[in-house]
This record gives sequence, structure tokens and C-alpha cells, in this order.
Amino acid sequence: MSAWDELKPVLVRLREKQPGTLMRYPMPEVDENRQPPYAIQLAPWAVATAQELHRQFGDKVELTVGALPYPPGRKTPRSRSGGQPADLLDPHEMTAELDGPAVVASGHTLVHGIVLRNLTDAEVRIATNGSLTAGVVDWKTGEVVGGFSGAQVAPLVIFRVRPSRTERVPLLIGTASFTARLGYAVPPGNWGIRATLTFGPDRRDSPRRRTPVMPLTITA
Repeated sequence: MSAWDELKPVLVRLREKQPGTLMRYPMPEVDENRQPPYAIQLAPWAVATAQELHRQFGDKVELTVGALPYPPGRKTPRSRSGGQPADLLDPHEMTAELDGPAVVASGHTLVHGIVLRNLTDAEVRIATNGSLTAGVVDWKTGEVVGGFSGAQVAPLVIFRVRPSRTERVPLLIGTASFTARLGYAVPPGNWGIRATLTFGPDRRDSPRRRTPVMPLTITA
């Protein structure tokens, strides 16, 4: 029996019995061109599943838990710095605040909201893929230490904020750790979050501004 024949039923079982564990994985319904190592990304909280897959399949699987490789030290993860951060949002032009307290369990994802108020006399257009994505920030250092890690749909969705009006925009808050010192998930505690706004019809070429850091509570 090939490694793929052994792995297929495991993937099916995880998909059916433990929804949310698998974030990216080779589809069990396709058998063509299946050669190891098989790339599998697991949710940040699924370390025990990663341990079992590694024990059973060894180097035949290439495991990622959240944003980091498993087992620890397997390889250096790709940098998530993204270059220089965008300039801070001008509070005389637009303000941003969370739509209520943001509380999420470590390793999990929260779909929340951010309320934008347009203080200018012109309509502002915010380009998104249907939501903004938050980065988790260390209050003391300002470092982005975590966030959402996984596939996202990429349609262009424009949120229009009319002059002197507010608009609620969905905000995706993930707690995958981006740094090995914190483990695979940002641990419980009081953290910050910030998001980057893209002003215009093109998410790649339009001006960008980042929100102030806003409070996030991560629970056990």
C-alpha cells in the first residue's frame, strides 16, 4: 500500500469527524500525481493532530500548524513582515474602532467588525475581499506577532463610506502565531489588533493606511 493510500482515509476522517482541523490539504478524491511529501496545513490549535500525523507518516507529510512548520525547527518559515507598514490613518479624515469587545480563544478565529467614520467631505471607498484581516500586535513592542493564516477568497468588495457617515466592515481576526517563541497560537492574554485599509478600487495599487492598535482579549 502506498503512502497516499494510507493518508487518504486519515484525511477523510479528519475532515468529517474534526471539522476545522484541516486548512489546506490534498483532496482525497483525487489520486493522480500524488507523490510525497504531502503538504498539509492544520489549524493553530491542532498540535496534537500534527503530532499524530508526524508519528504515522514522518517525512512523507510536510506539516504546517497555523503559520509555522511542524515539527519545530523543520525549516525557517517564510517571513510575514510584508515590508514597511502603511502610514497611520489620519484621525482628522477617518476614525476606526471595533464594533464591540473582541474576544477569541487561542488558536481560533473570530469574525468581528470594525466601524469606520468618514470625517471628510468626499465619499471614501475601501477595497476588500469581503472583509479586512487583522494582525495581532504586542502592545509593548508594536510587533505583529500573529493573525489569520489560511486561504481566503479573493473577490473585490468595495465598502463605501459617505461623508460624515459610518460604515461597519467585517474584520477577520486569527490567532495563529507568526513567531516560534510564542508557539503555534498566540497565547491567552491582552493583545492588540490592527488592520490595513486600502483606499480605492484596486487592492494592490491604491493608497493604504493602517488603523490604530485596538484591544483584543485572547482566552484559553
